[in-house]
Amino acid sequence: MNEIEIPFSELNITLADIYEAMGYKGNVPELEIVLQTQELMKVASVRVKPSYYYRKIFGQLVLNKIDIEDVCLNVGGTIARLLKNSSQYACFVATAGHEFELWNAEIRKKNEWIEIFIVDSIGTCIAEKAGDFLELQLEKEIGNLKHTNRFSPGYCDWHLIEQVKLFSLLPLRVCNITITESSLMYPIKSISGIIGIGESVKEKVYSCNVCKKKDCFRRKPMNQLKVILK
Repeated sequence: MNEIEIPFSELNITLADIYEAMGYKGNVPELEIVLQTQELMKVASVRVKPSYYYRKIFGQLVLNKIDIEDVCLNVGGTIARLLKNSSQYACFVATAGHEFELWNAEIRKKNEWIEIFIVDSIGTCIAEKAGDFLELQLEKEIGNLKHTNRFSPGYCDWHLIEQVKLFSLLPLRVCNITITESSLMYPIKSISGIIGIGESVKEKVYSCNVCKKKDCFRRKPMNQLKVILK
């Protein structure tokens, strides 16, 4: 499969999605924030070029590890249980892209912290929505087979350092993404991971109670965010 650029409009990002990424948890922010978010979304829709790639590979889950080709991914117990009965795995990346990083860098030079915060939240939404779009395309391709949720290095018990192994299963510089020495991706607003595929796998809803990542934006209390927005 080739890298696919996603038309921005097909991400279907709503203002509510951005407010959630900002930590508003279903609430609407102050009017100033609403108006700025609307204007910045207009810019994003013109400048940002998100993309994705996935590769389906047969693999075998043994205890907490997945053997795929000559690579062994140690995904940990939580993810291994949620991948139960998978016979294939879609190894994937999705990214807001370098155009977003350039725009984000321009915004940061202005030192307008509210604007920086909104654009960062927009980038988070773009990457996640690109992942959602990827899953929809995968569903069309696998037909009657089922698939699990998507799981990424750095979440649950799957250590971030394993990202290097995951990328060894993908084309070099896929979607123009590179890996830093600390196993982070650049562009920063990118996601990677695996999705289990099989006749009897289950797409179980997993939430914060099964994930130990303490710095996730979904865990941020509003009182922390209000400090940024003052």
